[in-house]
Amino acid sequence: MSQKKLGLVELEWVCPNCGSRNPGPEKKCSGCGSPQPPDVEFVQPVDRAIITDAQTLSEAPRAPDIHCPYCNARNRADAEKCRNCGGPLAGGAQRQAGRVVGAYGDQPVTPIKCPACGVENPGDATRCTRCGAGLVAGKELEERVQPSKAAASGCSRTMIIIAIVAGFVLFLFLYLAMRTTETIGVVSDVTWQRRVAVEALVPVRQEAWLSEIPAGVPVGQCRSEVVRTQDEPAPNSVEVCGTPYTVDQGTGYGQVVQDCQYQVYADKCEYTVEEWKAVDTLVTSGEGIAPAAWPALTVTEKQRPGSRSEEYVVIFETDGTNYEYVVKSPAEAAQFTEGSHWSLEINTFGVLTDVGPAR
Repeated sequence: MSQKKLGLVELEWVCPNCGSRNPGPEKKCSGCGSPQPPDVEFVQPVDRAIITDAQTLSEAPRAPDIHCPYCNARNRADAEKCRNCGGPLAGGAQRQAGRVVGAYGDQPVTPIKCPACGVENPGDATRCTRCGAGLVAGKELEERVQPSKAAASGCSRTMIIIAIVAGFVLFLFLYLAMRTTETIGVVSDVTWQRRVAVEALVPVRQEAWLSEIPAGVPVGQCRSEVVRTQDEPAPNSVEVCGTPYTVDQGTGYGQVVQDCQYQVYADKCEYTVEEWKAVDTLVTSGEGIAPAAWPALTVTEKQRPGSRSEEYVVIFETDGTNYEYVVKSPAEAAQFTEGSHWSLEINTFGVLTDVGPAR
């Protein structure tokens, strides 16, 4: 997946001492003067506009800032001595870069003023960063979410009840289907049927990528479709990108990027070829456990015999009721001589489920 850079935005950080929001490039809090600690991360700014100022753009792309090993003050990566205490920066901790700050939106987020202390807070905040008081927007959001949660909870309970009822019905059906009684049946008749399919070469319409259609085959209607998705641009490709997001550069600035892929299009076309397909079925049938010959075939130049199948239906009589039992081979059918006695398993629904020798 390729990554497209859309531009830089100025990040912000919140002072842990006084709760003031500070521009990302500022290394000391504008509210209380405290330096930004190493563990305080940058956050999305209230105004997320892409930077267009030429001077800022020329200075922003640099290595992540370094925190002084003596006083923890934040310094540019190219500095040799700390701007706060003057100590050497060798061995200082460099800020981490590459953390995803959040999804990028180019529309400014309206800040929320705290009703208790008057400090402006981020538009998505639920509590004041200075005094901890609850914010109106956060409360309204919570009130909007609660009904949805209640509705989701009610829906979940309904689905659980439906699942329990369906499970009980299925269990009851399986229980009744498996519950059987044994009775003795007498073979009263055996019928048989033999089938032979007749196949012919017939035109069949198929679809494939134009490049995969065999040479010399007439090509019909074509349409353009996505043949593959790849990370790099290619001829006949369309760029598809995800939601932009901001990546912390460790300097107070964030790089807005988009993950993109490229859908490559090709022609998918219809074409016609001849294939063997069943066009007819010849059938012979009769009674008894010794079937007659297979159906006689007379085929043309573009025809051939296809698959064969046979079926034997054994009819049992017991207490005035007849049951049918199907077998697929003459060897199985040969066991059921007329007048022989068999043990039959009949389920609750009156269906013959198994047959065995009478005990």
